[in-house]
Amino acid sequence: MKGFTHFISGIAVATFFQQAIHMASQESSFILCLGGLFGILPDTLDFKLAKYFYKSDVEIKPDPNKLDAREIANGIAQAVNKAIETGKGSVQLHTMQLASNRWRSYQLRFDTKTSEICVDIGPEVDTGQIPFDGTELTDPEKAHARVKVNCEFYQQFDKVSNIAIMTGPCFEFEKRADGKMEIVFLPWHRQWSHSFTLGMLIAFIVGLISYFCVPEGPNPELYTLPRWTLYPLIILFGSMVHIIEDSTGFMGNNLFYPFTKKRTNGLGFMSASEGIPNFFFVWTATILILFNLDRFRWAPEITPPGITSQFSFWFWFYVVPVAIMLYFFLKGKKEKELKAKEEGRENKTVDFDGPQAVESETDASII
Repeated sequence: MKGFTHFISGIAVATFFQQAIHMASQESSFILCLGGLFGILPDTLDFKLAKYFYKSDVEIKPDPNKLDAREIANGIAQAVNKAIETGKGSVQLHTMQLASNRWRSYQLRFDTKTSEICVDIGPEVDTGQIPFDGTELTDPEKAHARVKVNCEFYQQFDKVSNIAIMTGPCFEFEKRADGKMEIVFLPWHRQWSHSFTLGMLIAFIVGLISYFCVPEGPNPELYTLPRWTLYPLIILFGSMVHIIEDSTGFMGNNLFYPFTKKRTNGLGFMSASEGIPNFFFVWTATILILFNLDRFRWAPEITPPGITSQFSFWFWFYVVPVAIMLYFFLKGKKEKELKAKEEGRENKTVDFDGPQAVESETDASII
């Protein structure tokens, strides 16, 4: 999911605590934002910290003045061969920036049927990945390459990686017990940062601090939870909702690091970069925020409710919009499948939650 989706979902979680809403409205507290900050924390840790500490065995920096797809494919094969020998190897692919708004694109695919690494050098594109006409390579020997390796590939989802702008992807190759070579996309992503154990650890530390530092607030008789417990609980559930949302995609999370070593498979309902799924989560969070702000309003005995009919509110503002979203989501999915069938290929809907998708955003995920 996008950074803003996680941010507003974390705020929605915080609004389920009545005292937190009262603190925000009566004491000008920013406690609701705490849920949003920890809602985006896992991705922030990954893209602003974890990826810089991960060291790849092979780094490929294509020269835009000497384009050769085979040279790129051979570099990737070098990492695969290292994994064949030692059990593990990795490669970092870099982009080719030509100017402030001009990049040379190329594509990478692993052919599981022929055990080949396929590289295609594409046209020049702008930062929005719109191609410039007439910039394609005319020499097919330089533009396309297939390099065979002595192993059988295994990947959880068949994906064509388009390497164009910002930062290129990283791949790790790990030999499985059955002898196949597993392809791990962005091995540093959704690991320790996307675990329930990290959320519980941070919540525990914050709980200790708040227990000794947070005084009892006004009107304690109105609330069932002590004031100091709000901070660790909002932090915990804010980070958990991020993991739950990410689990609806393809990549999954490493749920109980360090007790678990690998990412689980996602549910595969949707791609993390798709517009309608992201809007669904944002809309759900917005409706929950409005609903909770109304039902937990201060002094309800003298303040009339904004939502006079809960049935009408949920039906017109949630059920109907979600039904419309579902219609267009399924329609778009069917159109993609038909188009893929006409072109004689499989519809490869994958999780494109990579560095390009995150770093090109302008929302809170890059703060």
